[in-house]
Amino acid sequence: MIIRDLKSEDFDAVNDLFLQLHTLHAEQRPDIYRKIEKPTTSKAWDYEASLADNNFIMIGAEVDGKIVGFCIIRICQMTNKVTTARIFAFLQNIAVAKDYRRKGIATALYRESVKRAKEQGATSMELKVWNFNVAAISFYQSLGMSVQSLNLEQAL
Repeated sequence: MIIRDLKSEDFDAVNDLFLQLHTLHAEQRPDIYRKIEKPTTSKAWDYEASLADNNFIMIGAEVDGKIVGFCIIRICQMTNKVTTARIFAFLQNIAVAKDYRRKGIATALYRESVKRAKEQGATSMELKVWNFNVAAISFYQSLGMSVQSLNLEQAL
């Protein structure tokens, strides 16, 4: 397995994995996520713009010349009058192809993301995970993450 920067030509493989992840969200939370067809261009979700943006870390896991996992991190700066100024990494997406799960790929992607985020001055890694995604919560906790805050809701 090779962990490397994503490229423009990786879009189709990344998009297939992204769609699998999105489908899970759409099935569990149809009140928030629409079922979507596979976007036909990288502009459909700003893949190209993100590749060119230094505030994004976009890496993929390659096995036998094929992208089987990816991770997208955004470096954020928090500066306002009521909170401490800080730089943090926000994990936007991480996904691994079904046939390649439980082989350490997501862990390798996460660890490389942490390394790169630290190099850019980030002092923490943050993310949002849906409460229904018990496997993801368990995975993140196994990496040392803990609950920072809770978002609560009530349907009206």
